[in-house]
Amino acid sequence: MPLFAVTIFLSALLLFLIQPLAARWLLPYFGGGAAVWTACMLFFQLMLLAGYSYAHWLTHTLSLKQQRTVHGSLVLLALLWLWWAGSAVSAPEPSGYPLLSILSWLLLLFGLPLLVIAASAPLVQRWFADRFPLRSPYRLYALSNLGSLGALLSYPFVLEPWLPLSLQFFGWQWGFTGLAALLLALLGWQLPKAEASSEPVAAASPWQWGYWLSLSAAGVVLLLAVTQQLTQNVPPVPFLWVVPLSLYLLSFILVFNREHWYQRALWLYLFGIGLVLALILIHFGRLFDLYSQLALYLLILFSGCMLCHGELARLKPLASQLTRFYLAMALGGVLGGLLVNLLAPALLNDFHEFPVVLLAILLLAVLPWQRQLVLWRKVAWLGGAASFALLAIWLHTMLNQFTVHQERNFYGSLVVRDIPVAGQMQRILIDGTTSHGAQYLTEDKRQQALSYYRPGTGVALALQYRQPELSAANGTKSAGRHFGMVGLGAGTLAVYGRAGDRIQFYELNPAVISTAQQHFSYLADSAAAIEVLLGDGRLVLQQQLQQQGSQQFDVLVLDAFSSDAIPQHLLTREAFALYLQHLRADGVLAVHISNNYLDLTSVVRNHARYFGLEALFFHTPADSQNPAATEWVLLTRNAFLLQQPEIRHALSDWPSALKPAILWTDDYSNLLQVLK
Repeated sequence: MPLFAVTIFLSALLLFLIQPLAARWLLPYFGGGAAVWTACMLFFQLMLLAGYSYAHWLTHTLSLKQQRTVHGSLVLLALLWLWWAGSAVSAPEPSGYPLLSILSWLLLLFGLPLLVIAASAPLVQRWFADRFPLRSPYRLYALSNLGSLGALLSYPFVLEPWLPLSLQFFGWQWGFTGLAALLLALLGWQLPKAEASSEPVAAASPWQWGYWLSLSAAGVVLLLAVTQQLTQNVPPVPFLWVVPLSLYLLSFILVFNREHWYQRALWLYLFGIGLVLALILIHFGRLFDLYSQLALYLLILFSGCMLCHGELARLKPLASQLTRFYLAMALGGVLGGLLVNLLAPALLNDFHEFPVVLLAILLLAVLPWQRQLVLWRKVAWLGGAASFALLAIWLHTMLNQFTVHQERNFYGSLVVRDIPVAGQMQRILIDGTTSHGAQYLTEDKRQQALSYYRPGTGVALALQYRQPELSAANGTKSAGRHFGMVGLGAGTLAVYGRAGDRIQFYELNPAVISTAQQHFSYLADSAAAIEVLLGDGRLVLQQQLQQQGSQQFDVLVLDAFSSDAIPQHLLTREAFALYLQHLRADGVLAVHISNNYLDLTSVVRNHARYFGLEALFFHTPADSQNPAATEWVLLTRNAFLLQQPEIRHALSDWPSALKPAILWTDDYSNLLQVLK
């Protein structure tokens, strides 16, 4: 018995440790967006399906002796592959199909080991049922989920804060080696004592299969949708992946460990409250602080998962159908992942799967009650759902009357709206839930910079007062200035370009480029020569350094936000070293740190101290034409620029004390350090 328990616990621990570890590894190569996490989730769901399918085939096709031979060989092959691939597989290479790039890289490095790990839960439970026919194997499933939960909680609070990525992966390799040893011991010691189950095997009805699939898919869609909602405004780091996934797993632990822990009426009531909260959050979420949003979204997630997984536990079959049941759950998870990763971006121009899955879960939870509900309860539920849907449609229509353009892709959701601001029409680009540029619609004002880039802001001062004659080595005027902009937005900063200047924009999201070119005129109207380069800013700058040498920027602007989230790989010590190699000796690095939830001042100031740069903070308050306050930090060694009266006058006091311990590198960064 202990060998079964330890094996299944360790397999779950390894499976859910590698999820945040792999996603954290991939983030810098794909722009640091939340879509990296959902893509990784899809891969792990696919591997679960593959593992459960293999387990079902193995236990229903081969004898126990043949199972020992086949699975033992697979375990050894996976172990050899992991240790070879860990040193031989190169870094991922982004392409025009980022989802395919992520899946193929993960498959190459982790495919075989994860197949073994994914198959472990159903195999060990089935072997346990054969070895101990009078005991329920489903308690082991609860133990498996407990191991998964332990892994998730340990990653953001123990592993990520204290161990670099390289050591995390090395430790995981040794963990898999231990699992391989346990599996081989189980195959060689316990399995010969087992006897094939004599329980009758009754095929599940199509209704059962459909219900299993639907409940499993709905739970996964809800998990991914809630994670998307949370990480629109905060960097998608392991902490914000782990908390929702932990509650998702906790619901499995509760409902499969004790049947009476699932009370449908209670969770249906809480989920009904969640529906109302969801409507508020979708349209007014920014009125709440981060912790309030986190609490509300997690209530919705947990109550919805308790309904989905509680109904699955209520319908669990006999041990003879155990692998078939898990296969249906895995297939449902894959379908849910495909809906979020492939179907929703292709069919929906915003994250509409969140309200849709809430209504779907409500219907799935009420469905088993349809014969028990009296007429008035049916009417009440249908009336409530209809009222919710009508109110959502009304609010959506009110917002859409201002919408000029809307689209969604792997990197997120973009909306262009024309709205009146202080009596004048502005066209605004919204990425996620945050404005990323605005422009007046009237001809006489459309070349006036607005929002975070308006005159008087830190970036505007850097671009206006960095004169070309100051950058020439011999004291003569140069032909023009050279600016680099990591992050395009609406292209607002192009207004500061003069004749003879060159501006290079680095933009990861192709939808942002087309939107800036088609719906805003900043790029077309600029007097400077404009070049827009597609790709992650840091990766493209690295390629340019290797192939062309330093770009010798007069000013390099770092403004690669996605909603309120910032890609952490752009704020590490190694990233700043790269930026400085592309700057002139007296150039300026302008870093945009406006954020509702994160205090990035210590991160930037510590990098400035490390590289011997002056760091100046600029806070520009909101006004009638620009509803958002903005914060910029300028880093430079240019003493002449720092002495300009306009710049000295605009300087602000730092908003918080310096925290010297906050030192981000490519191998280590901790979001918890900078939460406001």
